[in-house]
Amino acid sequence: MNMEEVLTQWAKTEEHKAKVEEAKEIIQRALRTHKKPYVAFSGGKDSTCMLHLVLQQKPDVMVYHWDYGKYLMPREFEKEAIEIAYKIGAKNVIIDTSNKYTSREATGIWYKDFLGRAAKELWQQGYDLVFVGIRKHESLKRKRRIRKGEKITAIDECWPIKDWTWQDVWAYIFSNNLPYHSVYDKYAPIVGWDKARFVTFFDKEFDYLGSSNIDGVLLWRWRNEQI
Repeated sequence: MNMEEVLTQWAKTEEHKAKVEEAKEIIQRALRTHKKPYVAFSGGKDSTCMLHLVLQQKPDVMVYHWDYGKYLMPREFEKEAIEIAYKIGAKNVIIDTSNKYTSREATGIWYKDFLGRAAKELWQQGYDLVFVGIRKHESLKRKRRIRKGEKITAIDECWPIKDWTWQDVWAYIFSNNLPYHSVYDKYAPIVGWDKARFVTFFDKEFDYLGSSNIDGVLLWRWRNEQI
């Protein structure tokens, strides 16, 4: 059996089914207690699952996507991420970015610009909840954030798939026949399906995954074009 077949079988287990039902209940409770939610969508596997789950209960939800710019994200990858949102069923997609990106060294700009401008604008527009696809199993930092219930802006956060493992994520994608970003098919054969990721590239934050070396091989043409 290949990995897709193995993970599709995992989707049939009671453990996975229980996590999916729990995620649906978390979303349902959040929608009852908030008036104007939105979904933070990166185009990665986690936000793909979360968006599909939320859209089943609120088809008109606003989907917010941050474009990291041509220096941090190949344009064809960015385009594919947006296409995935629409394929899943999103109708109201907002794409935001910073005009400060001038090189690949600007990896911290998006965070400062989001907190300093975008998050405040969303709050002023009345958004009172954001669905975020973070999981405890991703890192100790995220595990602590979820355990403490820490939000990064004034807007409440909801983490429907917080208890999912990487197996749960891929099992949900495969069993529901969801579109997913092609970058995973490039990276998974090298680093494994558990470590394949869709994030900014040549980013030192992900060096612990061997990202710089792998990016240099798989995306060498794009990198050379940007130099």
